[in-house]
Amino acid sequence: MDFMQRIKSFQPELTKTQAKIADYILANPDSVCFLSLNKLAEEIGVTELTILNFCKKTGFDSFVKLKNELFQYLQERIFWNNKLETSSEQYDEDDSMFADLQKNQRDLIETTFDNLHNGELRQFVATLSEADHIYICGHEASFLIAANLQHKLSNGSANASLIDVSNYSDVLDMLSRAGERDVFVLITMPFYSAQTVVISDYLGSIGATVLAMTDKISSPIVKNARHILLCNSTNLVFHNSIASMTAVSDVVASLYFLHNKERFRAYNEKVKAIEKFFKSSEIPAYHNEYFFNSDAAATREI
Repeated sequence: MDFMQRIKSFQPELTKTQAKIADYILANPDSVCFLSLNKLAEEIGVTELTILNFCKKTGFDSFVKLKNELFQYLQERIFWNNKLETSSEQYDEDDSMFADLQKNQRDLIETTFDNLHNGELRQFVATLSEADHIYICGHEASFLIAANLQHKLSNGSANASLIDVSNYSDVLDMLSRAGERDVFVLITMPFYSAQTVVISDYLGSIGATVLAMTDKISSPIVKNARHILLCNSTNLVFHNSIASMTAVSDVVASLYFLHNKERFRAYNEKVKAIEKFFKSSEIPAYHNEYFFNSDAAATREI
């Protein structure tokens, strides 16, 4: 019997308050792993003692033991790709499923934007605009979103760097060089990246400015974030969809550009001056040749 089945098997025996704890764990297994006893009690609205009693009732010696077994359960799901196993058994590639997949993607974006707080979005963009340097951090699927945001912010004149949190050397370099006016955008979805959570905790410990893009308020990176953009990532077949978060990152980059028109104009004038130099160069680096050719350069001098 796996972790979830074990919790479900005890549900008929639980008190109303204990059932509330069980329901929360079943609905948010990926975030419970990162919550302390105190924080979980606060999230659910119960006492710490009630959670400890729940642990005993469900056969766990302690809250730490419950979290460890839950973490192991989640790790096994990732390793064995149970979501895809379930999807392969549950769904077929037919017209009905195609319609369901389209609806799923539309719903992700619609629900995300329906619930996106306009004031929080503007504050998110304003904080980016005040930064000397923007570090955008992601991992695996969330790295694709981070790359999209970094690329578009940079095109719009931002001093933005892309960080793959699985690259320990780059993470150390980022954190050791961080200045007081730098901003860190952390992006993660279930199953949350442990590296991103640790980076969030470190940045929180030094009082750095953190912005979060994630799926729900119980995400473990939320507690250290100044502003948060929540994006629905629920996918029918895979663990997550990046559709809504990619759309939100496009909106963020667009608003940043429009918020910083003068900065962009100054940046763009420099870009055009550099391009003019390259285009007028006797070495046709940006025409047809991509490697230095001394003979070609000498011919043009004649």
